[in-house]
Amino acid sequence: MNEREQVDTSPAGVRRSRWGLSLPVLLLALLVAGWSVFWFVARARALDAVELWLAREAADGRQWSCPQRSVGGFPFRFELRCENATFTGETEIGPATGELKRFLAVSQVYQPQHVILEVEGPLVVRSTSDDASLTLDWRSFDASVIVANDMPERVAVSIVEPTMTVSVPGSSPGDFRAEAVEFHARRTPERAGAYDLALDMRKASVPVLDALLASSEAADLTLRATVTNAGLLARGSTPARLDAWRERGGAVELTRLAVVKGPQSLEASGHLGIDTQRRPEGTVDASVAGLDGLLARFGLGGNGLAGLLAGGLAALGGKAPDGASPGMTKLPPIRFTDGRIFFGPFQVGTVSPLR
Repeated sequence: MNEREQVDTSPAGVRRSRWGLSLPVLLLALLVAGWSVFWFVARARALDAVELWLAREAADGRQWSCPQRSVGGFPFRFELRCENATFTGETEIGPATGELKRFLAVSQVYQPQHVILEVEGPLVVRSTSDDASLTLDWRSFDASVIVANDMPERVAVSIVEPTMTVSVPGSSPGDFRAEAVEFHARRTPERAGAYDLALDMRKASVPVLDALLASSEAADLTLRATVTNAGLLARGSTPARLDAWRERGGAVELTRLAVVKGPQSLEASGHLGIDTQRRPEGTVDASVAGLDGLLARFGLGGNGLAGLLAGGLAALGGKAPDGASPGMTKLPPIRFTDGRIFFGPFQVGTVSPLR
C-alpha cells in the first residue's frame, strides 16, 4: 500500500470524516424545523381568516359559535374540525337559531385556497319569531371550494340521500327527500362578476307535489343558469345587496330548467331580474309534455276538453323552440312585470317583493 492509499488517521482527518457524516442529519433537522415553523405560521393565518369571517358575520348580525374547535393535520395539510356548532342571528326568513352536529374542513399545505368539507348532520334551524323549524339531514355531504381574491372561484357540493322537514305552527309538516343532489358553481369565463350554476336532483319526492299531480313517481330536475354580478349578492343585508345587484344590471339567465315526473315534464328558459320594488321581472318560455293528463287531473278532461285546451295553449305558445324534446307543447310566455304574473295575455297571479 503506497502513502496515497493510506487512511488519514490524523485528528484533522477524523474531524472531516465525522463532519461529512453529520452534515446530512443536520440539513434534515434544519428542513424539519423550517417546515414546522412554516406550518405553524400558516396555521395561525388560517385561524386568523376564520376569526375574520366570524367577525364579518357578527357585523352583519349573525353570531357563530364552535365550543369544540381544533386545528390539526401536521405536517402536510390543515384540518379544522368543529363539533356542535351553533348559530343565532338574522337570516333570509328573519331571526333564527341553528345547530350543526359536526364539520371538517381540510386543505393541503401547498394549496390552501382549495378547501374540502365534510359535514355531518342534522342541520336544524328554528325561527325565533313563530316557532317554525327546518331540519336537514343526509347520508353524506361533501363539498369542495376554491377561493381566489377572497371570492369563490369554484364550488362543488354533493349530497347523498338528503331529507328536509319543514314545520310551521298550525300546518302539517312538509317533507322533501331525494336520492342525490349535486350543485356546481364557477366564475363565468370572460364575464367579470358572473357565475355559472348547475343543479341536478335525482329521484326527488315532494308529498305536496305528489298530491297536486296525483302521482307518487319521483322527479328529476336539471338547472343550468348564469347569474351576472353575483359578487354583489354575497355580503350585506338582503335589501341592500338586492338593490346593488339591480342597479348594476344583475340578472339570472336561465339557460335550461328541466323537470321530469312520470309522464309529465317541463322545460324552460328565460331571463329574470328585479324591479325597483325588488319584485321579479322578466320572461320565461316553457314547454310541457303530458299536458292532457295534467288538465284532466283538474277536471278539464271530459269530452275531449283536455285535448282542446292543450291545443289552444299550443296555438298561443307558437312553435316549439329548436332543441326541445319530442312531444313537448310550447306554452304562452310567462311574464313577471309590476308585481303581476301573466300567462300569455292573461294575468294569473301576483308576486311579493323579495326581502
